[in-house]
Amino acid sequence: MRLIFTDNTFSVAGVPAPGVPFLINGEGELVESANRYLYFVSCISGRTRAETTRRTYADHLCDFFSFLEENNLSWDSVSHSHLAAWRNGMQSRGLKRTTCNSRIRTASAFYTWCRRTDLIDRLPFDRSEMLVRKPAGFLAHVDASGNRVDANELALPSTRPVPKFLSLRDAAAFMQSLSPARTRLVGWLMVLAGLRREEAAWLDIRVLPNLGGHDPAKSMKVALDPAITPTKGSKERWVHIPYVLAGHLHDYLMRERPRLAKMYKQRYGRATTRLFLTRTGEELSLDGLDEQFRQASRRSGIRCHPHMLRHTFAVHELVRMSGKPKINALKWVSDRLGHASVTTTEIYVKAADIVSHDDADGYVAEMLQAMARGYADDRPQAR
Repeated sequence: MRLIFTDNTFSVAGVPAPGVPFLINGEGELVESANRYLYFVSCISGRTRAETTRRTYADHLCDFFSFLEENNLSWDSVSHSHLAAWRNGMQSRGLKRTTCNSRIRTASAFYTWCRRTDLIDRLPFDRSEMLVRKPAGFLAHVDASGNRVDANELALPSTRPVPKFLSLRDAAAFMQSLSPARTRLVGWLMVLAGLRREEAAWLDIRVLPNLGGHDPAKSMKVALDPAITPTKGSKERWVHIPYVLAGHLHDYLMRERPRLAKMYKQRYGRATTRLFLTRTGEELSLDGLDEQFRQASRRSGIRCHPHMLRHTFAVHELVRMSGKPKINALKWVSDRLGHASVTTTEIYVKAADIVSHDDADGYVAEMLQAMARGYADDRPQAR
């Protein structure tokens, strides 16, 4: 079982639709039921249009249909016990409970859609009402659910772990090891502004702020427009970028990018508006970015993946803003991260307890000093 993705030649109603996932079985045949659902997720549903979301759904279904293929099971005759065996197999492979539950939710959504579209007569799982613990958030006093949720009975009990983040010292050291310099810029956007991996790697030149007339001592507000920047849930939000970092982004735009953008246009016959390009003039890939983080982890001895830099920003920003009496620190950080609910941001509260206010207050200044040390060693280059 393997995944393929459409390119720009695939269109829906005359509109190009690249990146739509499709499943192919071991005999090279398209898996019709799964592909109909993935088409719905990618091209019809208004809630799953983000490329990363589509990829996640596709990866989960690929794992599930691989299980069916390996055990000679038909997707439309699967029972509750078969799904339980798949779940148990994931656990035996060492997958985390949260990962198992996420894949179970995808399979559940697939079968629910199949039932709704009359592809099957019944669902191969049961649902029940479960009592859950959740923190009291905004409007908790009018929550009529009584902390009860409808859940798939196959789901494993789990608790949300404290997000892993870097200390001030480790964050500065890791950023020094990250290379090439344009990848380091991507990292600075995550650790200083809280951007997601794809938001930083695929940043559009049209959202860069104008440096003219701005106070260098103050951060610059940048609007992430979902029409041109891949924000989660296609929601616009504002982020704050230190003036020094904005200056380095413009430096890369004017000094390094023109040559690379020319290579891209010569190869594809059209221009790209993405800021960061590889040394061969290609748009950055998330897989390539992950590999560069792995290499930096080995060089520095500090294990870090891209999302950990976003966690690092969130934790230190939460502590920093909690010292400002007129600001709701949790709401502030939630808005900067683009979370749909403050409840999502509450995962950082426990982590914030182990960060000193001195470290949080000096976070941006220390990161900018580390950035300056990096640029003293080499100018931004696309290597």
